[in-house]
Amino acid sequence: MGITFELRGPFGRRVVGVAGGRARVGDVDELLKKLAAVDERYGTTSQVFDASRVAGPEHLVHAARLALTAQATKRNFASSLNIELICWVAAERQIARAFEKVGLHVGSEALAVLVIGGTRPQVKKTLAGILHELNLKRDDGVLEFRREKVSQLRRVFSISGDESKIAPTQKLVLERVALLALEK
Repeated sequence: MGITFELRGPFGRRVVGVAGGRARVGDVDELLKKLAAVDERYGTTSQVFDASRVAGPEHLVHAARLALTAQATKRNFASSLNIELICWVAAERQIARAFEKVGLHVGSEALAVLVIGGTRPQVKKTLAGILHELNLKRDDGVLEFRREKVSQLRRVFSISGDESKIAPTQKLVLERVALLALEK
């Protein structure tokens, strides 16, 4: 269930899982409470994003690695890892702006789920639990970088037309995320 990656760094060894799903978001706070309950049950850290603002699974994994590194090296922006993840995926230090850029809103339909844990089975169980608890119809296709996402990603990540002529949008989003490490 989901796509998993093993990461190593100053944070040790961690497993990151990503999955996509579809469901119309009605109450964001209720959804986040359910997400927290699943994390508590499995001992993981998770976050859910608006998938239309995610530049592929690589974007989530890249941000997760940098969030874990920031926390391990005491260069984090937030006190909790799940909030730190929002900041890194959004390439934004300000938590409220990060939520605005990549967080869920009432009416969001395509969701990207990111889970961090210690083992693949733990992460896979959490992903399955989240999909079930949030009544998400599994659709990893919403994670993929697609042409339909380009204008939204350019707007959300402030990518100019000139920059787009130099490099692909997906690479520019990943660069924005990486550059956040230099801001402090």
